[in-house]
Amino acid sequence: MMLKQRQQGFSLIELAIVILIMGLILGGIAMPLSVQRENARIKQGDEQIALAQEAIEGFAMVNGHLPCPATPASDGVADPVGGGCSVQHGFVPSTTLNLHGSRNEDNLLLDPWGSPLRYSVTNSDVDGDGNWDFVSPGEMRDVTMPLLQPDISVCSTATGASNTACASGAVTLAAQAPMIIYSLGKDWSSFNSPDQRENVGTTLGGGASGTNYRVARNVVFVSRGRSQASGDEFDDHLQWLSANALYRRLGDAGHLP
Repeated sequence: MMLKQRQQGFSLIELAIVILIMGLILGGIAMPLSVQRENARIKQGDEQIALAQEAIEGFAMVNGHLPCPATPASDGVADPVGGGCSVQHGFVPSTTLNLHGSRNEDNLLLDPWGSPLRYSVTNSDVDGDGNWDFVSPGEMRDVTMPLLQPDISVCSTATGASNTACASGAVTLAAQAPMIIYSLGKDWSSFNSPDQRENVGTTLGGGASGTNYRVARNVVFVSRGRSQASGDEFDDHLQWLSANALYRRLGDAGHLP
């Protein structure tokens, strides 16, 4: 006698569970894709800044001084004027440094989020001769290393900072940097946190596009961990060169004793 074959299949409850699990899996995949894209931009931005710093250091080793920032009107070229620069706070001079990448209408090198890569230099003039010590040919050697006083400061918070220094040594990441490169990150067009506002306190225009770009207003910058908390957002990417590192490179190149 043959036994009746038992019918097998999914019950409605089992189907519902399978559909729920698939939905969770698909939802879990969709979110990381956007996160992965942003992480890729962050990595690309960090690599771009590192490459720009290498190019600036290479320029200094060849010429004995740092390049001036580019302006919206200088077509991506460093813009020295007299014994200094036309601006202290501008943009990476990508044409001068032969850096490749996307450019905007003013020929400014763009970061992965479509905003120009910023660059600031110290305008210290210790001997008062009208020549900026770090961008004028031969000036660092004339002043001598012990007397040089680059004045760019980097803080972990804008709270309590003045126009020239961080609130205290406890929040000071760098006190005497000769230059800094930075990207304003994903939210470059709109942000309100005090730490991000510290990095762009004024505007710079004059280029063919007619755009007024946000740039730094003083020598104090903020660098800290990323945050998306409302009112405390931060996604700027900053990289600075220490004075000692610059002196070593210029010494190796024969520009400093």
